[in-house]
Amino acid sequence: MKTGNYLKRGHVKKMFPERSADSHKGQNGKVLIVGGSIDYYGAPLLSALGALYSGADLVYLFVPESNFDVTRSLYPDFIVKKFPGQYLTHSGIAEILEFADKCDSILIGPGMHNREVTVRAILELIENLHTPTILDSTAIEVLKLVKEVPLPQPIVVCPHKNEFESLTNREIKENKDIDELVKFIRTIATEMKINILLKSPIDIIASEDGEIAFNKTGNAGLTVGGSGDVLAGVIASLIAQKANPYDAAQIAAFITGSTGDFLAKQKGNCFSATDLALELPFTIKQTLQ
Repeated sequence: MKTGNYLKRGHVKKMFPERSADSHKGQNGKVLIVGGSIDYYGAPLLSALGALYSGADLVYLFVPESNFDVTRSLYPDFIVKKFPGQYLTHSGIAEILEFADKCDSILIGPGMHNREVTVRAILELIENLHTPTILDSTAIEVLKLVKEVPLPQPIVVCPHKNEFESLTNREIKENKDIDELVKFIRTIATEMKINILLKSPIDIIASEDGEIAFNKTGNAGLTVGGSGDVLAGVIASLIAQKANPYDAAQIAAFITGSTGDFLAKQKGNCFSATDLALELPFTIKQTLQ
């Protein structure tokens, strides 16, 4: 492929954000995750695990009040807040916006419903944020409703094939010519001024300026539910640690895929998204050696 480079360990090591030995709590990343619904309480928690175990100092969750108790009871490491109801609506936006200014990155979407009222609330949220923003799941498609680009803040989206098709209203064929696909992804990234991580057997990462990278770590075991939520949390963590959005997407793809490869050696295809998150620190340490 002449349009971009495959990610290698040495490249990822150079991009990984450095940590000062005399830093204190909060200086190495404050991540806010907005997600969940009455049906899906687990997704934002998996994203939070991904953020925590890839190095963020502080991880905050905003979840529906229907999910508040179960979310707060899982991990003492997370700081959990709630918005009214069983899914995000306009009534929860003001408090989230106020709190987002205190954070270094915000991830929106894991576990959210695609109800119209929630879609409109997400749109209101992203159009009024200035914090670097990662959009996943339902939140990705909301970009179609944005009237003016670029948005005030850097944006990263991490869709799988179906989500990318929904965002672009264009089918991606499995045997599509890779150069043609890369050209299309680059066009979307530069026109919408967003960074894209298209999850696939070979991940394609595009910057808002049209740079392209490929990642071939990972395996079929990563089709397990929740692995994408973990990945999104890792991206949010790295941005909060001061990696630029394009680098953060590259590092996250490589690290998460490499972790999946290690788990596949130990467990075959029988590992969970929680396994993936908990194994991240060991992969990161090995990558940085």
